Amino acid sequence: MSEHLITSYATATSQVSGTITTTTTTTLTPAVKRFSATVVIGNILSGVTTIPSTSFKDDSGTTLAANSLTVPGSNGYYNVFVNGVLQLGGILTLTTASLVISNSLTIGVTVLLETLSFTASSTSTSTTNNLVVTTTIHTN
Repeated sequence: MSEHLITSYATATSQVSGTITTTTTTTLTPAVKRFSATVVIGNILSGVTTIPSTSFKDDSGTTLAANSLTVPGSNGYYNVFVNGVLQLGGILTLTTASLVISNSLTIGVTVLLETLSFTASSTSTSTTNNLVVTTTIHTN
C-alpha cells in the first residue's frame, strides 16, 4: 500500500478598517549671534580684507578667542554689514578663524556679523479609532 500525504490549501484575506489620526508638532528654535569689529590696517592685504575672530566682540563686549566665530551650518545663514550696509554674499567667506571680504575696506569702518542657526524638533502622536481587522480564510 502506498502512503500519500494529504495537505490542505487555504488562503487568507484581511481587511483593515477604522481611522488613524496623526498629529505632528514641530518647534523651530533660532540661535542669533552678533559680532562687531573695526577694520585696522593689518586686516587689509592685496585688496582683500581679512578680519580674524580675535578682532570681533560679541553683544556683551567680550573679545572672541581665536577660531571662535560662529559659522552656521546648512540650517542657517549669516549677514555682514559694513558701516550699516548689507554686503552681497558672493564677496564673503566666513570660517571660525576669520571673516574674509574680497574687497579692500577703509581703515576704521565697522563690520557687523550676524549669524542665524535654526534647530528643529518634531514629535508625532498617532491615535487609532475603532481599528478593526477582519480576516477571512478560504479553503479549496
